[in-house]
Amino acid sequence: MEHFEDIVIEYDDYWHFIQVKTRNAERGSWKLTDAIDGLKSLYRAFHETSHLEAKYSLFIEGAISSRDELNALAPGKTDISDEIIQKVSQKLEIEDSKCRVFLKAVTVHPNQPPRTHITSHNIHLMGQVSASTTICEIESLEEKLTDEILRAMSCDRLENLLYHYIAKVEEIEDGNRSRIDAKRLTASNITDILGSLTSGDYPLLLRITDLNAPTPTKLEKKLIAGGATERIIKNAKELRANASIREAEILSSGFFMEEEKIVDAQLRLETLANSVVERFEDSDKPAKTIWLELRKEITQTVSSVDPNRLYKQDPYLLLGAVCGLSDECRIDWGVKIA
Repeated sequence: MEHFEDIVIEYDDYWHFIQVKTRNAERGSWKLTDAIDGLKSLYRAFHETSHLEAKYSLFIEGAISSRDELNALAPGKTDISDEIIQKVSQKLEIEDSKCRVFLKAVTVHPNQPPRTHITSHNIHLMGQVSASTTICEIESLEEKLTDEILRAMSCDRLENLLYHYIAKVEEIEDGNRSRIDAKRLTASNITDILGSLTSGDYPLLLRITDLNAPTPTKLEKKLIAGGATERIIKNAKELRANASIREAEILSSGFFMEEEKIVDAQLRLETLANSVVERFEDSDKPAKTIWLELRKEITQTVSSVDPNRLYKQDPYLLLGAVCGLSDECRIDWGVKIA
């Protein structure tokens, strides 16, 4: 982010150098002369990296004038005229032959969303990824992602160090490696920010391996007393852990009234769970029957027990939240224990 180029994207098999240029709408449509500064910046990258697999793009806010020469560089371009080559080579102060090779590698992308619409455009795109996520959650995640972009942009520029890194012409020292890493936005830290949004409509349940506490938890004791099998107990502990992760995401998000909404969802789940327990507490090994019946009841009533979609109306996360309530001694599994 923000080197000589505004954005550099690293793919498995090539690099993509991007300049982004904006202008107020009252200045009218773009012409070739307006885009020269962006082309100059891209040529600097091209000069250093033309021996590599790379693409070079200029993204501009607004349209190109219908008859202007700049259209020759838009997607779907064909031959670039000698007249354009000469105009650009003079502005860039390079030979016509070099300019021709450069412009063939460049694509101009007009009609980018206006600056004033960027936030709503991003929120719209994120909403398409996960239609079940609330607008408050998406707005909060968009703000966090923007903050991370701004952080990367604000770090020290890398000068020729970036090209050394790209071309792997030398070993990067630890101090310089940290400077490079500070400018990078990786799949890993983006996923950390977006959390369960990246997994679609429902969060991906994690297999929790460290479930063996020194002493049994209240959840385990209550399930054991109710005659639950080892399989049920293991699943209950994993689902409880996944629900806790989701609750931590919500509480750290800054969403509006998040604590109140969690309390509301827990009360709904507690009421539902206790009604199921009442029906089966006199049966033999009630925990087994309650576990199956509760899973069925939650699946059938997800919209009413999770109206604010805190748990994404995911029956398994909601069952995990019930297990968390059991750990808080708010429900049992058919047998009351001290």
